Amino acid sequence: MEVRVAAKAGFCFGVRRAIDLATKTAGEDRGPIYSLGPLIHNPQVVELLTREGINVIDAIEGVELGTIIIRSHGVGPDLLEAVHNSGFTVVDATCPFVQRAQILAHDLTADGYNVVVVGDRKHPEVKGIVGWTNGQALVVEDPVEASQLPRFDKVGVVAQTTQPHSNFEAVVEVLKSGTGEVAVSNTICNAVVERQKAALDLAREVEIMVVVGGAESANTQKLTKLCQQTGTPTYHIETSSQLDPEWFRGLRVAGLTAGASTPDWIIEEVERRMSEMEETTNQEEMVNQEETVTPEEAVETSPEEAVVEEKEVASEETTVDEETTSDEQELQQTQVRSLHSGDVIRGVVVQINQDEVLVDVGAKSEGVISQRELSCCDVNNPTEIVQVGDEIDVWVVKAEDNEGRIILSKNRADAVKSWELLDEAFKDEQPVSGKVREVVKGGLLVDLGVRAFMPASQVERGFVEDLSQYVGLEISAKIIELNRGRKKVILSRRALLEAEYAGKRTETLATIQEGETVKGFVRRLTQFGTFVDIGGVDGLLHISEISWHRISHPSEALKVGDEIEVLILRVDREHEKVSLSLKQMLPNPWDNIGDRYPVDDIVPAKVVRLVPFGAFVELEPGVEGLVHISHLANHHVAKPEDVIQEGQEINVKVLSIDQEGKRIRLSLREAGPAPEPRFDKPEDSQPAEDTGNVTLGDQFGHLFEKK
Repeated sequence: MEVRVAAKAGFCFGVRRAIDLATKTAGEDRGPIYSLGPLIHNPQVVELLTREGINVIDAIEGVELGTIIIRSHGVGPDLLEAVHNSGFTVVDATCPFVQRAQILAHDLTADGYNVVVVGDRKHPEVKGIVGWTNGQALVVEDPVEASQLPRFDKVGVVAQTTQPHSNFEAVVEVLKSGTGEVAVSNTICNAVVERQKAALDLAREVEIMVVVGGAESANTQKLTKLCQQTGTPTYHIETSSQLDPEWFRGLRVAGLTAGASTPDWIIEEVERRMSEMEETTNQEEMVNQEETVTPEEAVETSPEEAVVEEKEVASEETTVDEETTSDEQELQQTQVRSLHSGDVIRGVVVQINQDEVLVDVGAKSEGVISQRELSCCDVNNPTEIVQVGDEIDVWVVKAEDNEGRIILSKNRADAVKSWELLDEAFKDEQPVSGKVREVVKGGLLVDLGVRAFMPASQVERGFVEDLSQYVGLEISAKIIELNRGRKKVILSRRALLEAEYAGKRTETLATIQEGETVKGFVRRLTQFGTFVDIGGVDGLLHISEISWHRISHPSEALKVGDEIEVLILRVDREHEKVSLSLKQMLPNPWDNIGDRYPVDDIVPAKVVRLVPFGAFVELEPGVEGLVHISHLANHHVAKPEDVIQEGQEINVKVLSIDQEGKRIRLSLREAGPAPEPRFDKPEDSQPAEDTGNVTLGDQFGHLFEKK
């Protein structure tokens, strides 16, 4: 079964920005981190962020001070001020488009307008916008509710960023007809509009639609409703486990789109699972499409194209001089050739100008090919296609124009031959090769003698951020859709790569063993690690297995394309999963630690993290020790930051080493003169609640030390 993914699906700019801010904050070790409500409406992403140390809270009361992330939906100004005044560090991840709606609503209220918000009154984004109007704004969900509003002299209208355009415009029309002055601010996000349009277009082309996203996500729910309105069966799911094989039984083409809060890895997983539901071919569909051309499709063909197609058929039924004798052919070559529109003849390129090519076709004058008729795709210079002296086939467009010139087309001649070859390749499921001419919206244009489109999702096995790297390359691909009547060719390079990858995967899984070392290439970086291709199998190299020292993101140590040697930790052949380790291929910094840091030695260190019960310092990459709060100074220390700060270079004394447990106890007070307090603090300051993983020895060991 063919699975088509909407041109616009998955994370929007605002959501991606919120995720990036959150993960960056989580990597800064700044104490407890909270999200005021779910950061985005996707439970899988929220769960992943929770594992990164970002906990979801509904209110700030009774919560230990730390960092609070304002989620992408935004909040009202009163709550924002309360968070700041409570002493929390604030990271504002509000979507810029939502912030724009908040500011416009605030300004309209200040200018004396009665603000009307078009959206879901229960949605946190709408609640936040209302908050910026001092709670005065009215919320309507549709034109019916708008018609029930009282008459106002001045009305200002804003929209929830995920609203369908049609609903917003309908509400505005009702307000304009039933009130005085109406100031309209269209605050609908452009990305939402594009995603909805792409979903609608796809829903009209397929037999079933699957919409992926959080059950509570407003934009995902709207996508589902819009797709259902096309009459195409539509299902809303959160993960691939919710897919039902019965939905796809007997179907040939399925559509897939996703809400703005759905990450790429979930989309890829659902797409892969859908593709495996039922294996069918597209041949019957293509035959039906070729036999049935609707009146609307017929209108799409211009008169000139109709003539060209008629001549193509005629040229396929006629061979050129096949029945003439060799003597007759030689005689024809010495005579002036008689040309007719629609003839396909062979000529020689004799001259190349800036925007046209002259071809000797044996007539009374050279024929002219304009630059746009050289290729099915746009070209910047004719020399990209032909060189002087090349023998080429050309289509006679006009035997003689108003200026007496012969007008030719290489593009149309190539198309006649190419369609025959493409038909055969499609029926035999054979790959085809062509040159990538340009990057267009949603993919690549490939020159196969006819224009062919390769969606971005079909270029590689994974996501490709920069498609421009393929321009000018000759690539092989499989035809996944062919409709000659509509001049439509859809290619998939990914299908070939997947087949090649599957063969390698089977071989690799059968031969690799735990404990072996293998070489691989870094394919993809994620927040929790990186995927390494070890020969047809993407093994997971978790972030904790990349380096002996702490890193906040795999990009600090690796980049896509790196060749690395890794150790195989675990092999799950049933589920085709492999766990890898890079750090175990590197020297363990804890080996012989006692030789490098003898007890009672004073050594240099760098403060890397402050915790309520002391400070962790780095002796060398991968080796950290604890300076207990009681060993920071000779005087009482309420908080470690009263004495030292992160990033500070200090000298410490080695008190004890537990090599097996990877623990080193250190002392700052015994390493030299007692440090003076760094900051003035209120005397009633209380140390924050201890939430670290602390042993009794860490807390009370200093009481038993010899003075």
